Amino acid sequence: MSSLDDLVEDMARLTDAPCTLEDPDFRLIGFSDHRGDDVVDSIRQRSILQRRSSDEVRAWFRGQGIEDSPGPLRTPADAELGIVARLCVPARHLDRVHGYFWLLDPDGRIPESTWAEAARIAESAARLLSVAERRQAHRDELFRELVEGGRLAARESAVDLAQAAGLDLQEPVTCVLLERPELLDQVASRPSRPGVVWVRSGPGVACAVARASLVESAATLTDLLGVLGLGRRVDSLDRVTRAATGPAVPGIDAVAAAHRGARVGLRVARTAAPGAVVRWESLGPLALLGVGRDDDLAAAVIDPQARAFLATAGPDVLATVRAWLDEAGSASRTAARLAVHRQTVYHRLGQVEQATGYDLARGADRLRLHLALALAPYLAE
Repeated sequence: MSSLDDLVEDMARLTDAPCTLEDPDFRLIGFSDHRGDDVVDSIRQRSILQRRSSDEVRAWFRGQGIEDSPGPLRTPADAELGIVARLCVPARHLDRVHGYFWLLDPDGRIPESTWAEAARIAESAARLLSVAERRQAHRDELFRELVEGGRLAARESAVDLAQAAGLDLQEPVTCVLLERPELLDQVASRPSRPGVVWVRSGPGVACAVARASLVESAATLTDLLGVLGLGRRVDSLDRVTRAATGPAVPGIDAVAAAHRGARVGLRVARTAAPGAVVRWESLGPLALLGVGRDDDLAAAVIDPQARAFLATAGPDVLATVRAWLDEAGSASRTAARLAVHRQTVYHRLGQVEQATGYDLARGADRLRLHLALALAPYLAE
């Protein structure tokens, strides 16, 4: 059976025109560059680069009757909106529209003799999209049973999900969580990739259950997106993507642990610069965020004196004590790192001891303070 990408290319070749395929909400599914250097408009560029059209443009096209059209129809140009004339071919199956093929055609050159074949291609795409959505809903349910269900239900789900990803049951896997605009809406229509299966794991979050060796080799966000099958980079989306990887687990029936770790990583990623990948192995004490409720963790690691200190200390004092702890208690290295005099470091550390009641010469007090500094930004009040 042809893939959606194949059908987009078939449509472009049939009509000899640049082609995009979007879902009913005008989110990009695929596109062809066929004759792409010949005809371009700003709406097509926005759809490809930002993965969807604006509200104004969507309303304009719907006003042309595309939702009710039983077959291909021409839509006019609108210079004010930057729209060139198009042929729209609704991807309709069982009287439901699953998407739209858009063919740029400013001169009306696409002959009506091609429309019947164009409608057949569009119906094939609609059938694929319908099947893909049902398949995706099933995979989402398998994943939920695997991470939330009882042992018997989870084992059966593990078998089915492993088959969907082309994985052996005892093959090491991990979870990658991505917050990336529009990705969640495209998961169902993404082509399969060996060693990777996509699920919708929560609001706004797509999860790739992936062969651990694939993810281990991905050092950057670009690498990670590539091994997961998102290799066609969109810079504007890359710059706002949040990504996290969980620990590798021995097999897919233990993926709940990988998912928990990835959730902690994503929590940390939301406070980091967009485009960074937060890996489980790099979390250090922040991994504690996954082992208890926020209020329990706060009660365990942040006593009232430390809480008061964190709430009132100046940025210079906080920066100094963090640097001093990171530098293993070396005042000279801390002073060099902060470009201040060593006596300034001692003075600020004295302020810390006075505010907290801690004795920073004692390892236990240093540990308590380090944990409080590390975890406090992530713990709810």
